[in-house]
Formats: sequence, structure tokens, C-alpha cells
Amino acid sequence: MNGRDNKDDESSDASKVDNGNAVAAAEFQRLAEEAENSQDLAAAIQLLRERREAKALYEEVRVLCWVPIAPASHNVTAVHVRATWGKRCNKLIFISTKDGNVSQCILSKHQRHQRWQSQSIRAFWNKTRSALKYIYSHFLNDYEWFLKADDNTFVLLENLRYLLRAYDTNDPVYFGQHYKTKSGYNSGGGGYVLGREAVRRFIEKAFHNESVCNTRKVGEDFQLGRCLQGVGIAIIDTRDHLQQGRFFQQHVRQILQDPNIHQRLLYYPVKKDDVADSCCSDTVISFHQMTTADLYMLDYLIYKVRVFGHVTTLPLKIPLPPDLAGIPKKTIESYL
Repeated sequence: MNGRDNKDDESSDASKVDNGNAVAAAEFQRLAEEAENSQDLAAAIQLLRERREAKALYEEVRVLCWVPIAPASHNVTAVHVRATWGKRCNKLIFISTKDGNVSQCILSKHQRHQRWQSQSIRAFWNKTRSALKYIYSHFLNDYEWFLKADDNTFVLLENLRYLLRAYDTNDPVYFGQHYKTKSGYNSGGGGYVLGREAVRRFIEKAFHNESVCNTRKVGEDFQLGRCLQGVGIAIIDTRDHLQQGRFFQQHVRQILQDPNIHQRLLYYPVKKDDVADSCCSDTVISFHQMTTADLYMLDYLIYKVRVFGHVTTLPLKIPLPPDLAGIPKKTIESYL
């Protein structure tokens, strides 16, 4: 091959590059013109902002998740919680009466008595008391919020942080699905969240106060609600601004098939219209009664599946719920 052939080849390659750049530039210009004043462009920019905020919230709204488990469940359910939603907690601990590979919080020797090993109602309540005491002693100042969830609950931590960012952990509040039975409480299966002040008041003012907090044979979620209300902790409305629920005591399938399930127990009525999923917020936080397969299924559908061409965005500041009762004044004023 002579020098002229080399120059001709180089000239041809350069021409192809120039043509390619020209085509790309023209395509970019066309897209820019189409996107001018476009809602799609605005949505794309909003989505980028939302993703940036979600990353920041992981550091700003730190959530410790604690999950009570039976010793026999260490390698049956706990490992699957850790492999799915639990990995998105800032810290995940399992409450057990027996040491194991997954357990990070072991109840003390006197708590391993037979009455603690049982699965009775009183045993569950005593485990809850001990777990909160452990959290108070070891983690109170390391995390802003403390989520209790069962090993058959699925939690969307990003949506939980999105909700909690509007509140101060040092205010007397706690969150969950509000049941109206016996003066009201947040149901345990769907998970409930306490801030620092709620944990502090429970341990310092309620734990040893039999007048507001005893060990009667009632559900641990009801008993905790009674204790917290006795020391001035308010239950906050966790529905979205459209009156759609975020915490659920039931499986997602049950909720969608029968939104009225447990209606008689709910403090807030389930929203019902002609749309099947109107009961549930698009920023839902938890579902209960999940099988191990369900945990992985939801994890896959929520965090891996992407629908081509379908992008939804959310306001960076979460709207306040319909019922403002119990919400601290400074939180409400921040929206004015």
C-alpha cells in the first residue's frame, strides 16, 4: 500500500467521523427543540433531583430496623429479611433469645427464662420492652428513627425516609397503621416507627410506671400504644394527601381484593372509589403476612423491573396528611 492509499483511507475515516458527528449533533438539536417547554424534560429533571434526595436521605434520616424472631427462624426467615428489604436499613438487628449467625441483639440471661422463650402474648410484649430498652442503651443517639417490623413484613425504606424527613425525631410522635381499638395504637404487623423522644419517654417515664404501662396479657402493639399515649406520644396520620394508606397489616393481595378488610378496626376509613388500588398510596411503606417468596418477589418487582417509557416523579417535600392532629406546630409551619 503506497502513501496515497494511506492518505485516502485516513481522509475517508475522517469524513465518516465528521458525518457521524454531524448526524449526532442534528439529532441532539432535534431532541432539544422537541424537549423545549416539554413536560417530559421537566419530569426527567425532577427524577434526577429525586434520586439525589433519596441518596441524601439515607444519611440524614437514619433508620434502625429491629425484627423480633424465634430461635428456630434464624436460618428460615431472618436471612431472607437481610437479603431483601433489610439491607436498606441503616442498621438491622434481630431480637432473639438465642445466639446465631443473623442475631445482633441477644436478650440477657434472665430474659431467656422459659416465659421469654414462649410465643405467648405476654412474651411478645416482654420482648418488645426488652428490645426498646436495649435500643435506648446502645443506639439512641446513633439513629434518628427506630422501626419495628416482623420477619414476614416487607418495608420500603426509601418511602419511609421520605415520610419521616418532615418530622423531628426529638418530637413526641410515632407512626404506623392507626387502629382505633381501646383508645388507639399502631398495629404491629405492618410495622411502627418511634423517634428518639418516643423511645426516651417509654424507657424513662413508662417502663417502670404500672399506672400507664403494665404487663397484662394483651397484644404488644396495643400495649405499646397505651404506654406511649400515657406519656404524651402522639399517633401521626401516615396516609398521603389523597387519603390513601401507607402502612398495612395485611398482604398486598388481600388489600387489593378486599379494601374493607379490618375496616372496623381502622381509625381512618379506607378510601374507596372506582379504581381498584385507590386504597393504597403510591408511596406505600409496608405490607404484612408475606411469605419468603413474597419478599423476593416484591424486591424484584419494586427495585429491578423498569417499565420502558414510564417515569413518575414525586414532590421533593412530602405533602402533609389529611389529619393534622398530633403533628408538631413547627412541622406544620414549615409548610406555610
